[in-house]
This record gives sequence, C-alpha cells and structure tokens, in this order.
Amino acid sequence: MIGKHSRHFAAWLSLIMFTTASAASDNTLFARVTHGDDDQPQSLQVALVSYGPEDGSSRFRVDLVSAIHIGDEAYYADLNERFVDYDAVLYELVAPPGTVVTADDPGQRGLLSMTQSGLTNLLGLTFQLEQIDYGAANFVHADLSRAELSQRMDERGESMYVYFWRLFYASVREYAKDPLGVGDWKMLATMLGSGQDPALKTLFAYEITNLESMQDILGEDSDSALIGARNERAIEVLRKTLDNGSTRVGIFYGVAHMPDLEDRLRAMGLVRTGTVWIDAWQLAGGPTGPTELE
Repeated sequence: MIGKHSRHFAAWLSLIMFTTASAASDNTLFARVTHGDDDQPQSLQVALVSYGPEDGSSRFRVDLVSAIHIGDEAYYADLNERFVDYDAVLYELVAPPGTVVTADDPGQRGLLSMTQSGLTNLLGLTFQLEQIDYGAANFVHADLSRAELSQRMDERGESMYVYFWRLFYASVREYAKDPLGVGDWKMLATMLGSGQDPALKTLFAYEITNLESMQDILGEDSDSALIGARNERAIEVLRKTLDNGSTRVGIFYGVAHMPDLEDRLRAMGLVRTGTVWIDAWQLAGGPTGPTELE
C-alpha cells in the first residue's frame, strides 16, 4: 500500500540522514505534530529543552536544540537568531575537527547530497547546511570524524548493511501488526480532510515522529555508533566548554540523539528546567509560533 511504502521510505531516509525520529525519555518529547481545533495537522515541531544544576542555581544552562536537517526556511532563520545569544553552540557534523562548513560545498554532504536535494524540492523545504550560519564565532564542532565513526561502527559490528536488514525485519513486524493498513487509511483520511496540497509532507511529518521505527533500526541508543558514540563526543566537548567558562551552551544535534543526550546530562547532575517548541515544518494554516512549557 502507498502508506506503508512511504512509511518505510521515511524511516530509511531518517536513518541515512542521521536525523529525525520522535524522541521521548522519561516523558520528555523532542518532536511532535501539532493539530488545530479541527484536529487537522498544523505543524511539525521540534523542542529546545533547557537544563541546569539540580541545586537550582543559575551558574550555567545547557540547551538541547533539536534539529531536523530539512525544514522550512523560517525554522532555520529562527534558530540563527537564537544561536546569537549562546556562548557556544556545539554542532554535529561527521567531519574532521576544524572543518569549515560552507553552504555551497557539496563535499560536506557526502551521502546526503542527492537525497536531500530531491527531498527539499519534493517537500518544498530547505537544507540545514545551506541555512544555518556555521561560520559564527560561537559555533564549536562536537562530533566524530568519518574515520572515527567508521572505527566505532566496526567495534560494534554495525554497518549500513546491518541497518538495512534491521529495517527490513522491522517492516515485516509492522505489517504483521496491521496487515490491512488500517492505520495508513486513517492517516490518509486525516490529510485529505485537511484540504492540504502537500499531503506527502504531512505523511512524512507523522512518520518521522515514530520513535519505534528508529529504535528497531538503531537498537539501544547508548550502545550504537550513530547515536551513542557521537553523543559521547558531544558531552566531552560540552565538559571542556563549561570548564572554559561558558555559561550558556547549546547542543545542536538531530532529534534522534536527544533522549540519549538527556540521559547523559542527567548523569552530570543536570535537571530539565523548561521547553520551547519551534515550528520546523508548516503543514496547514498559519504559524503557531514558539510555545513555552514548564
């Protein structure tokens, strides 16, 4: 069925792009689809979640800034404005330390180049590397190099081939749960009822907030190279950044990384202090704007 093929395609693209998936850790959400009063989908939102010392002091603050690597231009403009206020923004990019990110360098994209180009055109979105100001003085690389990632994957017996077969078996299990595709029909009915033209964009928004599909592929976050090993590097850089005197630090990583990153922040003695929801994709109606949550 069309819905199931799109669902599996969305999950595979999420894996390739090291990016999206709804994420929940101890009831912390990092991505969601919002709905209007008529129950029609309005926007795909990602969370900016703040953490501070558990003693309640304001010595420093760390924000997990959830990223979706293709999004509305307004989403990236919003992030650029927010990033100005940070002492340091730790960002993900599988590349050697010191790599300079430029929007017009296709070499930075690697496997992403053809995939993101087609998707941005198909869904009417823009690409993160073209919109975010990585040249800002407060941006700090906090990721593995390709060689380091390859080594971590080898150590764990991971590969894109392994992920492909995990996706295959996850798809089989999913089909067994819903062989008639009832869920797909419900989703399609919701989209058609909204009167939206970008139905495919809405379909992707629902599917990339499906945590179970990514867990089936990646396994336990903290043990994987794509999530755990890279997050470990991000926390190493965070500790150095805080030791150097920064008091407001953002960790700008893909949504799929956030539950494990939150666990690592909690292990450092930090507690969640607030959440702001940011529109990444407009699906219908007008912008909902950022929402403050306690």
